[in-house]
Amino acid sequence: MENVKVAIADDNKVLVKTMTSYFEKHDEIEVIWTANNGQVCLTMLEEERPDILLLDIIMPHLDGIGVLETLNETNKMGDMQIMMLVRHVSE
Repeated sequence: MENVKVAIADDNKVLVKTMTSYFEKHDEIEVIWTANNGQVCLTMLEEERPDILLLDIIMPHLDGIGVLETLNETNKMGDMQIMMLVRHVSE
């Protein structure tokens, strides 16, 4: 069985490191790339497609919604599964 290829697009470096460390403990999951903004995410998607994209909704340069809109407009979503990440901090 092939590994599940995961990509993470999030500008929170601590969260990306935590998720990557977690996935590295599971032999069947491979983090193929990470991106810290939506523009980098789209560039990386051109280079290598993950099975699952973990996509932050709020990022600099292009947010997660913008990434989804671009993928939809260009018919490049394919069978990739996308999970949106949202973090809310209240004081």
